[in-house]
Amino acid sequence: MKSAKAFARALIVAAAVVVPATSAGAATPIVDWDRTPPLSGTVVHSTVRIEATSGGGTFPLAAIDHPPVDGPGYAIWGRIRYQGVEGSGFLEMWSVFPGLGRYFSRTLDTEGPVARIAGSSDWRTFELPFRVQDGVRPSRLEVNLILPGKGSVWIDSLQLVAGLPESSGWWSGRTGGLIGGIGGSVIGLLGALLGSLTARRRARGFVLGLMLALAVTGAGLIVVGGIALAFRQPYAVWFPLLLGGTILAVVFGNGLRTARRAFEDAELRKMRALDLSRP
Repeated sequence: MKSAKAFARALIVAAAVVVPATSAGAATPIVDWDRTPPLSGTVVHSTVRIEATSGGGTFPLAAIDHPPVDGPGYAIWGRIRYQGVEGSGFLEMWSVFPGLGRYFSRTLDTEGPVARIAGSSDWRTFELPFRVQDGVRPSRLEVNLILPGKGSVWIDSLQLVAGLPESSGWWSGRTGGLIGGIGGSVIGLLGALLGSLTARRRARGFVLGLMLALAVTGAGLIVVGGIALAFRQPYAVWFPLLLGGTILAVVFGNGLRTARRAFEDAELRKMRALDLSRP
């Protein structure tokens, strides 16, 4: 159990990496559609063609048993083009580790080789990177295409790239997920506490001061998120900053005005009650 937990902590699902993995090692052809029929779609001029109806769906492409990977990371690399894709689709790679679970990488960024699939695009490269420590090797790789709606997608042969470079982001995709999850929980707890104190008209200085601090913090996070976006940081970096900053600024900025009026009204009622009680 301990080893499984340690392994899970060591894994980093690097779906937000924007540095091309092909710079770290030679690409090895791993799936040739003329020799290995795809699990979905049809082969047209050595490429897989997927036609999705309005309902979309999950389209398995390939399952690679005992892939020849070594070192701290690897990636599935290839080329893709698409036309009329409704919504935002993505490619995903599941890395299967016997007795330790399944972990995925997905192309969910807004640009680069890990960009999502939306609208139409001429041929571009994609990559599905994964980082692992302690020399643990996957027993199986599964590659799928997920489309939320109608669209046509063409995918070239798949190649395996070993040895990923370090991420250029301020933090990894997993860290970004933790920041979002923990930050959302903290914001929710603070909101409940401050809302309760405001409703009871208690701790005015604490409530107004903390709301102001949180609103200012939110504005600062928005600025930092904008800088991260301008410097082309990964989705896992700029999105939690902008989302968290917007929530803090809007919720606690509006809450500050509401709480201030509530405390002022309570103070006025108290003063009127005192005036009426005087002879």
